Amino acid sequence: MAPPFLLKTDRWISGILYHPSLDKDNLAQKKINWISSVAVTFMIFCVTLAYHIIFPQLRLLIYYGFILTLIYLQGVIYPLFMKQLGIWRTFVDQSAVVVITFVFILLLGGIPYSGGLVFVGLAQVLFSLNFRERRATVWIFVIYIITVILAGILDPFLTVPPEMTDEVNISLYVINLLWISGFAMLFVMSFIAQRIKLDKSETEMVKEMDQARTRLYTNITHEFRTPLTVITGMNDLIRREPERWLGEGTDAIDRNAKVLLTLVNQMLDLSKLEAGAMPVRMIRSDINSYIRYITELFRSVAATAKISLNYTPCEPSPVIDYDPEKLMQILSNLISNALKFTQPTGRVEISTSITGDNRFEISVSDNGSGIPESFLPHIFDRFSSGETSYPKITPGSGLGLALTKELVTLLGGTIRADSVYGSGTEVIVTLPVARTAELHAGPDLHEIKGSMEHFIYNLKGRGRKESEIHQERHAQRPMVLVVEDNDDVIRYLMTILAKDYDLLMAGNGEEGLNKAIEYIPDLILTDIMMPVMDGIGMLRHVKQNPMTSHIPVVVLTARADVASRIDGLERGADAYLAKPFNIEELKVQLRALINQRKRLQERYAAIGHLVLKEDMEFHMEDAFIHRVREIMLSELGNENLDIQRICDQISMSRTQLYRKFRSLTNRTVTEYLRSLRLHRAQELLEGHRLTVAEAAYKTGFRNVSHFSRVYKHEFGVNPSGTVR
Repeated sequence: MAPPFLLKTDRWISGILYHPSLDKDNLAQKKINWISSVAVTFMIFCVTLAYHIIFPQLRLLIYYGFILTLIYLQGVIYPLFMKQLGIWRTFVDQSAVVVITFVFILLLGGIPYSGGLVFVGLAQVLFSLNFRERRATVWIFVIYIITVILAGILDPFLTVPPEMTDEVNISLYVINLLWISGFAMLFVMSFIAQRIKLDKSETEMVKEMDQARTRLYTNITHEFRTPLTVITGMNDLIRREPERWLGEGTDAIDRNAKVLLTLVNQMLDLSKLEAGAMPVRMIRSDINSYIRYITELFRSVAATAKISLNYTPCEPSPVIDYDPEKLMQILSNLISNALKFTQPTGRVEISTSITGDNRFEISVSDNGSGIPESFLPHIFDRFSSGETSYPKITPGSGLGLALTKELVTLLGGTIRADSVYGSGTEVIVTLPVARTAELHAGPDLHEIKGSMEHFIYNLKGRGRKESEIHQERHAQRPMVLVVEDNDDVIRYLMTILAKDYDLLMAGNGEEGLNKAIEYIPDLILTDIMMPVMDGIGMLRHVKQNPMTSHIPVVVLTARADVASRIDGLERGADAYLAKPFNIEELKVQLRALINQRKRLQERYAAIGHLVLKEDMEFHMEDAFIHRVREIMLSELGNENLDIQRICDQISMSRTQLYRKFRSLTNRTVTEYLRSLRLHRAQELLEGHRLTVAEAAYKTGFRNVSHFSRVYKHEFGVNPSGTVR
């Protein structure tokens, strides 16, 4: 690793040479040229001063040195003010050095009497290797060869100045040869080092592109797996019960087939955009009316989700050129994103305006979850949503916003996003204003509505009532919380699990966490990629919360890669199934996890003296049971001790305490408290020779006959038979 001062110097140089128009490679090339110019200028200036001190009579050589210093000084100063690379300006400077060197070689009497100045021209050829334009290097080499040949031809006609003696000539020859060859060696070494650095940078770029491609394929796989789950699942249901599922099943298959088709079309559109093969079909019409129509198509979805959707057009309404199909895709992606990441009672605002520089601006804003500042620059990258520690920020495949940006660019516009994490996001699209297309009454609205079906479908179901997505509850059946943002997947899971489980539904990780805390289900079945809070984030909170830490979690997701599986299992997932899943495998996993509760129930089976073997897997459950027992034991003689008193001391509701305690012990809190009192009474009767009434009173019983009856039910003998 380079020393800190070198790193600081490199950053300083990068700062003074930086310009927004320069990419990483061009900036590195500019640094090489600038550093070389600084080094050469300093070296020539120092050598010229040395000549002035050692050989003051050689005024020609001193003038030559100062001229070269001025030429190279341009290469130091020019890049500080002119931010472009200026390759051909540098070429002119290098060529001038070669020509000026040729002139002074002639004035000094030719190549043999010029003190080795011929090597200066050769050094320029080496220096020109910095140029990306290979032609520049070739031309400098040609100029150098021509000057050498001309100097040889003119040699018989040249006169050596009297001050250029053999001793002086040999001394200068050695000095020039040493410093020029030494500098050339350092330059070549530096050049090679910089090239190695550039090659490494290119290698890293290729690696990043490969990783991006891998993410692309992984996320495409994710997006294909979810609709395929519904298609294959509904197909199985239709085969088993065609009379019941033929209608609903074929509708679901049709919807999800359209989702797959949309994904394919988005990928093809991106390919066309990158290849420059996407045509633009402009019409001139009232753009505000068209935007209002698109907005209204989302109105019912927003109302169902209890989100306020408002549109504020600019006045007067402009009649300008636009491409209806591409504007529909841009707006539909932005509005559906805003709706998906806005909570009920939130709002989404769409507005238009004409800017001062005569451009048409569309703003789509919401007060939803917002985007972290560190992630904001990447939201228009393909599948960027998967690469962040924050909840999933961009919905869908990750192609939507990337396609939106490409479409905006194709139309000659710009797009930017402003966001405050946790407060909301605003996306602003700016398009050029033109009035050159043929005047048109408006686009085919029926065709546009058909093209938008998949956007509307992806948002449906967000405002469903709980009663619409699960059956009537049965207290004796295990409760399963399903956390999934796809409506068809939820309905499919509800269909295959409703006979055996009491089902709850949540549309994202945050809602799932809240319901897990409220209802304390027996098991959680969750997807990973969801809005607001993803499945991994919810899993982490569930396992860290004392109320929910005991609940088994099954991750059921389209993220089927090994890294995702390992990440989920390391964070506490009890099982990990990839979509499309096998129905029987899912049912077996659920039954196995429900049955595993017996391990916990056996662990906490002892009533009288509970001794727990230390096990980090159960440390939160152990602490919970110990806490409840401590409260019970501390007030065992208090006949007024009830469940509410225990709830108040451990900060749980009655339902939460009941479900968690029942899940861990297979007993209700009341049953456990009664058994604890009876075991304590047994100890008192056996060890302290107390009467039955005294033992009953000390353990919270005020009715001796009731005490005797429950005592016999617990131990099979009357309390009087226990007294020694």
